[in-house]
Amino acid sequence: MIKRDKGDLLIGFDLGTSTIKALLSNTNGKIIEQTSRPVNLHHPAESRVEIDPEGYFQDICSIIREFVKNTNQAENIKALSFSGASGNTIILDENYLPLDNAISWMDRRTAGTKMELWSELDLEKLYYSTGWPFKGTFPLAHLSWYKHYKPELWKKTRHFSMLNDYIYYRLCGRLAVDYSKATTFFLFDQVKSLWNTSLLDLLNITDNDLAEMLPSGTACGTIMPEITEMTGLQTKTQIVTGSFDHPSAARSTGVFEEGNVLISAGTSWVAFSPVRNRETALKWKMLVDPFLSPAGCWGSMVALTGIAEKMEEYLVNCIGSNEDESLFARYDRLASEAEPGADGLYIELFKQPYIQMKDQLKDIQPKNIARALMEGIVFLIRNRIEKLTSLTGKPIDRIVLTGGPTKSSIWPSILADVSGQPIVIPETGQHAGAMGAVMLAGIGVGLYSDEHDAYEQTKSQELIIEPDPVRSKLYQKIYKDYIKHFEIDS
Repeated sequence: MIKRDKGDLLIGFDLGTSTIKALLSNTNGKIIEQTSRPVNLHHPAESRVEIDPEGYFQDICSIIREFVKNTNQAENIKALSFSGASGNTIILDENYLPLDNAISWMDRRTAGTKMELWSELDLEKLYYSTGWPFKGTFPLAHLSWYKHYKPELWKKTRHFSMLNDYIYYRLCGRLAVDYSKATTFFLFDQVKSLWNTSLLDLLNITDNDLAEMLPSGTACGTIMPEITEMTGLQTKTQIVTGSFDHPSAARSTGVFEEGNVLISAGTSWVAFSPVRNRETALKWKMLVDPFLSPAGCWGSMVALTGIAEKMEEYLVNCIGSNEDESLFARYDRLASEAEPGADGLYIELFKQPYIQMKDQLKDIQPKNIARALMEGIVFLIRNRIEKLTSLTGKPIDRIVLTGGPTKSSIWPSILADVSGQPIVIPETGQHAGAMGAVMLAGIGVGLYSDEHDAYEQTKSQELIIEPDPVRSKLYQKIYKDYIKHFEIDS
């Protein structure tokens, strides 16, 4: 039987694209402290997005120091783990010092140079190996760019890694990456759990030049003495490997089996669902994560990438705000005042950017525009989920929603009515990724036996939004009309 002391504490980070979130929690999942910091993104030139690694590291240390100061319980903090978005490339010299800013996964400097930089790549084989379709971005593309355009920096580079790996090195002296985040490096073979030697040969590097790969939830070192002053932690505190952000959130919300779906709603809306067979996810070009394999399920992800930005352009121009209501409060209220179907208005944000629709919307009531925007996103998510269901043959039995829309008075109800399924909203849904990292931290130091044990010990209260039978029946026809109208593959 696992012994958990009542005073044991764990820190989990969700290193997001635009925000760093962190939790200090006890082993029962009670949040003691929580905070966030914006990520300072640099734009040195058009289409370039970079992150200062030292500033990023200092922000992480300041969060830890804040937790320690506020609780004065450094001796009880057993472990830290870092989950989050990844794919931010950093090159290091022989002393592990950065030679440049980290290149963000959002950076587009490699766009338009496909044949020049990676003409030898077999994209189908690459996708099968790494589990993510290659779009000419992320570390593989960044490293190709350095080798081709910055040969002087390339020659000085001794370690090729991601920003998250570098944080591990700074804290515990070990350049390490978990299998989940290694996927976004595009040099990782998911099936073999090894670096892909054929790709390394293309770049003329070896696995010794890369971070050490470890399973999620693996203790990889203790806090180095020089870091104790920066953070307030004690040297006995363990650093534990995390995972990519959505698989981390799935852990904390109990999304473990086929038929479970996690919808993470933010800058992008991502549907994450476990699949028993990796080939199932590969058939539809989904993003694949190692998740609980080989003992459990793989993770599959489909994304409405950057959809919030497309939506916000409509909101600014068609909805607006005033002194009494913020933009999103007004959006929420107006959508709740409209009837299902928005009086026949359909909006497909990927096919209908605002600039294309602005003249057609001049005489449309704002409430119907608001409703149509919410419904359009939900229709697209249902379509993605149905595709997954058709591949697995397993009906959806649990849908969990996390992210900003959980605060809406109407959006979760639309999702319930359109899907015909109850929608589960965890109390800690706003911090699901960080809570998943808390669980992995506890697994790494033996406070939980595995993810299922960790979930049972830490799970929060849940709000259940049931579908309305009348509206749900109405939405079945509206949804089919929407799919037919935009000729969406179903």
